[in-house]
Amino acid sequence: MSAIAANLMQPTRYTTWRPTWRLHLAHASLAALITLFSIAATWPMSSIAVLSEIIGGLALALSSRFPWPGALLGSASAWTATVVLTDVPFSPGIIPWLCTAILVARGFSRMPAYSLVVFSLVILIADIQWNGASPAWFTLLQVSLFIGGGAITVAELIRSPRDQAERSLHTYRESMERQRLLVVTELHDTVVRDLTHAVMTAEQARLAHPQDAALAPELDAMTAAVRAAVEQMRHALRAMSDIRGGERLDIEATSAPRPLEAVISDAAAILGQRGAHLEVEGLELLGIPVIPPGVRLQLLRVLGELVSNMSKYTAPQGRARLVIESDGRSLEAMASNDVGLPGQVGGVWAGAGAPGSGVPGYDAFSSGLGLEGARRRVEALGGSLSVSQGEGRWTTVFSVPFQAVS
Repeated sequence: MSAIAANLMQPTRYTTWRPTWRLHLAHASLAALITLFSIAATWPMSSIAVLSEIIGGLALALSSRFPWPGALLGSASAWTATVVLTDVPFSPGIIPWLCTAILVARGFSRMPAYSLVVFSLVILIADIQWNGASPAWFTLLQVSLFIGGGAITVAELIRSPRDQAERSLHTYRESMERQRLLVVTELHDTVVRDLTHAVMTAEQARLAHPQDAALAPELDAMTAAVRAAVEQMRHALRAMSDIRGGERLDIEATSAPRPLEAVISDAAAILGQRGAHLEVEGLELLGIPVIPPGVRLQLLRVLGELVSNMSKYTAPQGRARLVIESDGRSLEAMASNDVGLPGQVGGVWAGAGAPGSGVPGYDAFSSGLGLEGARRRVEALGGSLSVSQGEGRWTTVFSVPFQAVS
């Protein structure tokens, strides 16, 4: 109810245009002029008629600041006058038409706005049929159709460019939102990934030469600096990613990813240094002609992220496996790896269990954005991605139908 009330109290539905105090003053002056003209044209009149005139003028002035409350008050005044009075004066008879024009020009829904005019005409015609026609009724009807119809026509002409401006702003905001998500994903998939790989390589070099007293301090200093840079960037990316969520990525506007073969080779080397093993099956299926080029690019991004995760989170002496399958209509992939306790093999495998596992050591290498970015890419292609952890293994499975994106 509070949301409906707030909507009814809005002066406009547009975000690109707002009424000014000069416009409110102009509407109040017009309302006063119409009221005085109507009183002068039909004087003398009963006290009820004068009251209806004043209420109609006040309602028209009010509708500039509060369109719907003013329109409802003015229409109620006109309807009451039609039923009670013998001859309805110019005001409030014309008020529903003018209020409808304001509602239309302010971007409110046309159907309820025009219903005020339709209901006024229905009451007026019914009253003529029941109580007999008089010249005043026909004069009011003609004036309403001429002046009120003209006001509504002008309102429609005003509404058209305002609607176009509103659509342009909405399109611009959607474009900026897609670009923001694209920047977050691209930075994570390139800069953060490469910096993390540099840290892991430095740790591997330090462990490979434990007796080199001159090399160890240099590597430690470099690793600390890179870790700090990675954490700062991850914090910025998390802040950017949390502004809004659930939007689709622009699946075409991305740079070429790093070759998947190179990512797999580096991951195999890193895993081999801690006694782990990486198995890959079905890699050749990424080259089948049925996969559109833009879709293939995004699949390489997703698979590269999964392989990088396995290189960071596979337990020593563990096993990692990537399996890719396709039936010609879709592509399915499964990435799974053994996970273990944090802190194994010194600082090389400082990551804990797996992404999103909640183990403290995990945050040293991950912001949680990688899998979320992969999920968005897969869903943008019309597919689905699921993650599960159990019995010492972390498994990610995704499927992308080619028909949904062809």
